Amino acid sequence: MVETSGLFCPRCGRETGQEGLCQACFLEKYVVFEVPQVIEATVCAKCPSYKIGERWVSTKLKTYEELARKAAYEAVRLSLKVNKDVSEPKVSIKMELVNPNILMARVIVEGFIEGRLVKTEADVEVRIRKETCDVCSRMAGGYYEAIIQIRAHGRLPTKSEVQKCLKIVDDVMARAEKAGDRLAFVSDVFELPEGTDVYIGSTAAARQIARAIVDEMGGAVIESPKLVGAKDGKGLYRVTFSVRLPGIVPGDIVRMHGSLVLVEKVGRRTSGIDLASGFSTSIKDEEPEKVASVSEGKPTVLVSEEADTVQVLDPDTYAPITLKKPAFLSRKPGEEVQVIKTRDGVFLLPGGGRGEE
Repeated sequence: MVETSGLFCPRCGRETGQEGLCQACFLEKYVVFEVPQVIEATVCAKCPSYKIGERWVSTKLKTYEELARKAAYEAVRLSLKVNKDVSEPKVSIKMELVNPNILMARVIVEGFIEGRLVKTEADVEVRIRKETCDVCSRMAGGYYEAIIQIRAHGRLPTKSEVQKCLKIVDDVMARAEKAGDRLAFVSDVFELPEGTDVYIGSTAAARQIARAIVDEMGGAVIESPKLVGAKDGKGLYRVTFSVRLPGIVPGDIVRMHGSLVLVEKVGRRTSGIDLASGFSTSIKDEEPEKVASVSEGKPTVLVSEEADTVQVLDPDTYAPITLKKPAFLSRKPGEEVQVIKTRDGVFLLPGGGRGEE
């Protein structure tokens, strides 16, 4: 004898295991979710970026398939509309690459309506369309919002200084790009007789670079905006950041705190070795007066050494000169040392050859 539940669907008459509509009629009454059968997703033909609405999104994806899957997934997700009557909805989207330009998405939505568990599936065809993103288009057209001029006060920047500045450019650009600044790119670099000009796509990134250079290497920045047009009633500006590196460099001998100091590092704080005492000293946010350069040092002989003094020969007249013994002196009597002659007197230099250890 066949037993029945005695419960029937009031709509189709089929036997059910619970009161009310059967599952099939219940799902016909309620649309769990809606999604188009065919969707377009747009990716950049030159870089790993995809488009959402009118906005381009950068990624670090390595392959075209990864980028296509990501773009297709986001396109389906944004096109999906789940019925507001569904509580605790769980959405699953599984992608399958059919060919380089088409992916099939299986969309599964599970949740509760009126306390009853519902689960619905649908297939969506996603067609991949290729465009050139805004950033790649601008890069190809030489777009820039700012110029960083690398100069030096009273001299030309050295090759090592320029290379150090360009390394700072790369580091700041990487951080700005990671933070979401899509215009953080270098349009061009020009080497000029007076220095180097770097053309930057983003004014904000250029400002960060200029400040980073000065923080690391010292000097000052002059910011000069120039009106170049208007958009939506607002002025468009290109900004020149003139970075002036200090007039002194490591190896210069300067007057600091009333003493002569061999400069070792230049930045917000200039530091070096006091040639009289041999101890380290520094000064902040101030460019000291240059007196000489370590390259002007001359070889001579250390004649004798006492507790706090030493005697050397004048490198020009060979007359003996008595000097205060600096802390850095490691040479012995009879060995060669380097000295610098200035209007302040004669001073020993660190190391045995032109100030090098």
